[in-house]
Amino acid sequence: MAALANLLLLGSQGMQVLIGHAVDMAEALRERISAREHLSVLNNDNVGPVTLFRAYPSDVDTFTIKDLEFRDVEAADSVRRHNDFNRRIFERVSAQAFRGEGVAINLTDCYRPSASGEPIVALKSYILSPFCDETEVDAVVEQVSAARGVVEDTTDSYLV
Repeated sequence: MAALANLLLLGSQGMQVLIGHAVDMAEALRERISAREHLSVLNNDNVGPVTLFRAYPSDVDTFTIKDLEFRDVEAADSVRRHNDFNRRIFERVSAQAFRGEGVAINLTDCYRPSASGEPIVALKSYILSPFCDETEVDAVVEQVSAARGVVEDTTDSYLV
């Protein structure tokens, strides 16, 4: 009913503008994530407003790890370790958001199963607000990166 009300209020062109803006902001987010050596977009081919991505410790090559985790049956330990890493980042970012000090992101427990059968956890941004601009997109990347740094600094096991 809410979607119908919006369609009647805004018309089809108005809805197209809103959807187009959400897609533009998601694309801007994907570009910024891809520019960070410790972050990796998982759903680059998606043309919608949802961006799924993972953060990795400094000693991980983000250009090769996705392929390894998706296709190598022997990578179960790596997938589990990086899943935990991303869950801890999500917890930090969410705690900030609940205090009114940051951005809200989500977490998906299984973006896809890996070759080893382990689910691949992903951080998730779902941009829908017509008021979102590139400042908020930058804030998502900065806050995830800051939380990633704290998690990495406080977890010796990720540096193994």
